[in-house]
Amino acid sequence: LFCLLQHGVEDTAAECERLGATVQAFVVDCSKREEIYSAAEKVKKDIGDVSILVNNAGVITAADLLSTQDHQIERMFEVNILAHIWTTRAFLPTMMNNNHGHVVTVASAAGHFVTSFMVAYCSSKFAAVGFHKALTEELSTLGKDGIKTTCLCPVFINTGFVKNPSTRLGKILEIEEVVEALMEGILTNQKMIFVPSHLSIALLSEMLFPERALDVLKKLTDVKFDAVVGQRSTQ
Repeated sequence: LFCLLQHGVEDTAAECERLGATVQAFVVDCSKREEIYSAAEKVKKDIGDVSILVNNAGVITAADLLSTQDHQIERMFEVNILAHIWTTRAFLPTMMNNNHGHVVTVASAAGHFVTSFMVAYCSSKFAAVGFHKALTEELSTLGKDGIKTTCLCPVFINTGFVKNPSTRLGKILEIEEVVEALMEGILTNQKMIFVPSHLSIALLSEMLFPERALDVLKKLTDVKFDAVVGQRSTQ
């Protein structure tokens, strides 16, 4: 397990051990490329080959674009997409040599659908979805059919990641149902997992429906969350 916060990784490790797993945890700042590479070398030396990589780290600042500070924008891109690239570059060579492995990209519904006050976050998650799709295509082109890829795109999850989320249509997800969807997707080699699953229909609707109809749907959905608005950043 790689994690930015020590208590987070310790809690996760303890839960895995209660389920009977053997766990080794490393506290790594996923925004720092060299820390990721260094930890990856330690994993390969002390533990061995990594056959499944789950890129799950993510950060968010909910604010309008001009209220979001420069360092917050940089942090979202460093963790939400660049870290995916560094971890994949660290562990993919062994997967390539063995033609065996699985790379999981935890993105977001915000990687397909946009919302106000999340401009930088949505941009980073669109990048994560694009990374998954491009990596999948490249592995296919290289004939590495033994390396699988999966991308997870959930809506709001009840984790406190976003403060006070609500929506008129649909619901706020619980962690367990998202984990179950991801595990099933990994075991059945699904390329793209939407939670809830009807988001795939919404994505199709966005391509087919006229803009006026989409505006009505957005008003009906009425997505809300706490965000900083109107406090202009001083960088």
